[in-house]
Amino acid sequence: MEEKIAVLKYSEVLERIKNQTNHLLIGNGFNYGLGINTSYKSIFNKMIENNRGVYKEATSIVENCNYNLEQFIGELENDIKSDNIFLKKYIRNKIKFDFMKAAHEIVKNAIKNVYAEKNEGVFLLLQNFTNFFSLNYDSCLYLLLLKYKPIDNELNNTIVFEPSIKFIEEDMNAEQNNIYTEIKEARRTGRLKITIDNENDSLEKPLSQLTKTHFLAEVKAYYKANNKGWKEKDINKVVKFIFEEEKKGNNRLNKVDDGSRYKQTNLFGNEMGLVFDSKCETQNVFFLHGAFHIYKDGRIIKKITQESDKALYEKLEEILNNEEQDIVCVFQQENKIDAINQNEYLLNCFNKLDSLTGNMVIIGSSLADNDNHIFEQINNQILRLYSFPPCFVKLRRIIN
Repeated sequence: MEEKIAVLKYSEVLERIKNQTNHLLIGNGFNYGLGINTSYKSIFNKMIENNRGVYKEATSIVENCNYNLEQFIGELENDIKSDNIFLKKYIRNKIKFDFMKAAHEIVKNAIKNVYAEKNEGVFLLLQNFTNFFSLNYDSCLYLLLLKYKPIDNELNNTIVFEPSIKFIEEDMNAEQNNIYTEIKEARRTGRLKITIDNENDSLEKPLSQLTKTHFLAEVKAYYKANNKGWKEKDINKVVKFIFEEEKKGNNRLNKVDDGSRYKQTNLFGNEMGLVFDSKCETQNVFFLHGAFHIYKDGRIIKKITQESDKALYEKLEEILNNEEQDIVCVFQQENKIDAINQNEYLLNCFNKLDSLTGNMVIIGSSLADNDNHIFEQINNQILRLYSFPPCFVKLRRIIN
């Protein structure tokens, strides 16, 4: 007798998985439900928009390839003489670069609307999960988790994401993060003491009770008196960020850890960067088919941490043109498991699926045959499975 499949609403699923061990797996339909269309067709249309003179003439080829990136590249390479390695490599790198740039622009432009939503439905969904898995290459999930990252690292026992790309004002550079730590502590524990004539007639007030304008004035007086050397624009940004955090209240996840750590990235020990640690036991964010901000440098898997689009594009182009480096993305549609087995980061993410227990909620995946390796791995351990096809995904209204 076949087991009956129940059709549940989001609110019913959230109620069923409440206070249990849960994991989230997203596909392209997750983005689509948020109004972010990162389908291959949408990305290729963006490529045509950005480089109309180049890709407009290739529209029919793209359509015949059913918007399959690797197949499209293969069709173009077939028209190049076999001994022209340079042109083949140039075409492959150029198309992949334009593809990643277009996808990044789509996410960057659309996710601002998600941030602006007053309905905290996305957070109400994400807060239920211990681990987060993505089948997508883009940074949509990454940025959502960055928005809801824990405020206090030590309190929440987590590694906060280092901003990869400056999508939103909340991303801070290293210097601003140092200022943030000191000012945040002052806001939490500091006290303002006012003395007029003598010590007995003094007034003390916690800094946490000061208005934004008053608090900002006291911080600026503090940094000048102690020769901190801070820049006024950095102070303004940090104070603004702290007050925005207070306004958001408790809408923060318990833990956000993508497995990257600051480590030496060369043999001489004079270069530090974010490196993925395959032995990290606290990692709970996994890009199963890689992502644009993850790349392999020799035998080390690193993360791109740039603060502007220009810097990001320059880094992507540099990686594509370097024989020793490569973006960690499984672009091919078939035999994806072969690429996964050849990459330490991808294999670590894949193996994590085999160690899970509890509930797995799948949103926005078509459950296509070319992803069977993922679902077979999930079936080894997961006790209950909840899946939402792309057409049913409306994350902004999940609690209605």
